[in-house]
Amino acid sequence: MKIYFLSSQSCALTLNDLYFGITDCFERFAEINLRDRIFARFTPQGALPIGFFITEELPFSPPEGCEIYLLKDGIAVYARDFQPADFSLKVHAQAREKDCLVTVFSQGATQVSIETKENFFISTLPHSFCDCEITFQDNFIFIKSPNELTVYATNGKRLFLERVTAFTLRENGFNATLPLSDALSRVAECSWNFYGENLQRESFVIKQPSNDKTPTQIRKELLPYVFFESVLIGADFSEFLSEDLKEKQDNLRAFLGEFVSVILTEDYKTCGLVKKKA
Repeated sequence: MKIYFLSSQSCALTLNDLYFGITDCFERFAEINLRDRIFARFTPQGALPIGFFITEELPFSPPEGCEIYLLKDGIAVYARDFQPADFSLKVHAQAREKDCLVTVFSQGATQVSIETKENFFISTLPHSFCDCEITFQDNFIFIKSPNELTVYATNGKRLFLERVTAFTLRENGFNATLPLSDALSRVAECSWNFYGENLQRESFVIKQPSNDKTPTQIRKELLPYVFFESVLIGADFSEFLSEDLKEKQDNLRAFLGEFVSVILTEDYKTCGLVKKKA
């Protein structure tokens, strides 16, 4: 079976301790019999390696730190979450509001601790939160990194973690602009209200910068890709349809089903839809 190897950062890949090459976001593959129990190891610079046996269980049980993609001609293994090799304690931000103390720190993984008179909670954060600011509003804790925002209730429950380009607090809620990973550089302008110890989304509006391409200016090779992206993010996709298909657009979402991303193929008329299996 073809096993494709990819990684979120450059790694040395070894198979049964034999050097196979460098991995990154460009796929490399090898023909491997799953019954041979080959041991694969991704070794990055400055972080701990990820290692696992390639067995018949691989399609159904992703190794820790990896994502598994089932393809027509094999399996893709994407090593994504590498733990830092430095386990010294580093405090990145700390703030107190009344009896609630919030600390963002690293000791290997980046984490946040929430301490109150009644309880103590610890949660893992993406590494980008090594640079962050902490803000309190009502019973909610806002932690903002340069590109991401996370929101916790003071009971330790994480309510929100998204990439954002901007956010503003307001009475009884907040607004945020979320970048959408699509070919037209669209963004979602959203608002959430505080609801007890939870958040409730009130609005989700997709906007496109005025200097971006209009649908008629998109190269024909990208039209199928942009169409599927529009369906994925909940944008108006009717502008990409012929008159005959516009009559059936209400049925298109149900026909396509739930999918999490869109990929290009060698044929511009064919796109791949990535669906979550488990």
